[in-house]
Amino acid sequence: MFAPRSAVDACKSFFIREGVNIDVLRLPTTIAAFLDFYGEERAIGCEVGDDADMLLFEWGTFDWGDGEHFELNLARQLIFGVGDEKTWQLKLTYAFQPTDGFRSFGAENRWCASPDELSTFRQDVEQSGVYKAADAAGEIGIVSIGYFRTG
Repeated sequence: MFAPRSAVDACKSFFIREGVNIDVLRLPTTIAAFLDFYGEERAIGCEVGDDADMLLFEWGTFDWGDGEHFELNLARQLIFGVGDEKTWQLKLTYAFQPTDGFRSFGAENRWCASPDELSTFRQDVEQSGVYKAADAAGEIGIVSIGYFRTG
């Protein structure tokens, strides 16, 4: 178990235990480890049945002010706090040059509401065209893992 506010450190520690090179963050091994982290580690006070600990797989072509890029990410959404709940996302993000092939995927997402759904969710992620295209792409512009407040 880990404190929600220390999600980045908990995730990186999990990656290291799993043998993932956190300095490189290769797509297949890191995505697999991120999914395993969700399956094996619970966030204190973030009840799965209350939708307070879910996974999000999302992608699309965006321009956040630094130029257009294609982004693929996994996010672990955690909702915690007493009274004034806060929504945070631990995000593993890969950004690529926005080729016509990547643009053809549009902008979409898929949710995993509980560890019970993880096996099916993992299969959906790893067999998706967008995942396969990202895995086959040679150049990755940005790879990051971060923790962001969304609400």
